[in-house]
Amino acid sequence: MPKRNIHNTAVIKKLQEEVKEVYKTVYQGNGKPAIVTQLSDLQGRIKSHHEQMDTKVNHVYEKIESLETEIELKFKNITDIVTERFNNISAQIASEFGRKQAEKTSIWNFKTAITTTILASCTSVFVLLLSEFIKRING
Repeated sequence: MPKRNIHNTAVIKKLQEEVKEVYKTVYQGNGKPAIVTQLSDLQGRIKSHHEQMDTKVNHVYEKIESLETEIELKFKNITDIVTERFNNISAQIASEFGRKQAEKTSIWNFKTAITTTILASCTSVFVLLLSEFIKRING
């Protein structure tokens, strides 16, 4: 049994050395910074990158909001201009129709006046001729 005990002690000693080596590699490193330091550094870089991405995304959102506002203002401006132009065209059309209606009314009034004058003149001439004709017959 003493031989086995020596063998167990040697195995335990070897395991202890291996654990020390792993401990040394994990905490002290193997020519590189310790793994804890490397992980901490990676975590810091990931956090920094994440913050930069958040900043960039927020900047993009701000630009999009700014563009939305600008587009809304331009659309409102265009809508106002188009509405104003349509109102102007509508007023011009109404004015033109009113002018044409007044022109037609004026033309008909003129035609009516001329026709009445011609009829009155013809009637007067006819009455005059008729009265002369009657005077000659009676006379």
